[in-house]
Amino acid sequence: MTVPKLAISLAFAAALTACQQPSAPKADGDAAGNAVVPAVASAPNMWNGGQAKPLDIQVAHPNGAVLQLTSLQSRPTDTVVGIRVINGRDQDIDLNRYNSSRDGYLLLDSGERLYLSPPSTNMRLSIPAGQTFEGELVFLGRMPAINSAVLVLNEDGSRDNQNTATPGFRIDLPLATGQAGARR
Repeated sequence: MTVPKLAISLAFAAALTACQQPSAPKADGDAAGNAVVPAVASAPNMWNGGQAKPLDIQVAHPNGAVLQLTSLQSRPTDTVVGIRVINGRDQDIDLNRYNSSRDGYLLLDSGERLYLSPPSTNMRLSIPAGQTFEGELVFLGRMPAINSAVLVLNEDGSRDNQNTATPGFRIDLPLATGQAGARR
């Protein structure tokens, strides 16, 4: 089975990154004439110094949807969560139920929320029946150095209804100790 790329934001993230990243400094040569690329300094005001961290978290919803978190990274203007979504239903699901509200966010331990920025081509983050998608969820704002956060999708969506097309998820992210606890 081929795995189509989720329109969530691979192209969106690449375009956003291209628009917001300063151009890379030109590489200087070493004594032998080989190019030397300067190291990227970590940012102390971002979680994990701005470095991406691989994740291996899986949460299954009673409706047949499975959400896998594959990575987490805080960047200067946004925070990105790598995801894989498996829709085991025979109907489409939406991970962003109300595309004009703030139903998806990262809830930081300070109480601050970093809101989901869905792509304009798939505002509801719809996943067709029986499909598997991979991509990135982009949240507005950088995640500071904190100890805990929760990923919330479809805040008011059902977390236990096996017939829902808008499954609710609340997933504890492993920020301080590398441990995560999943709550549907």
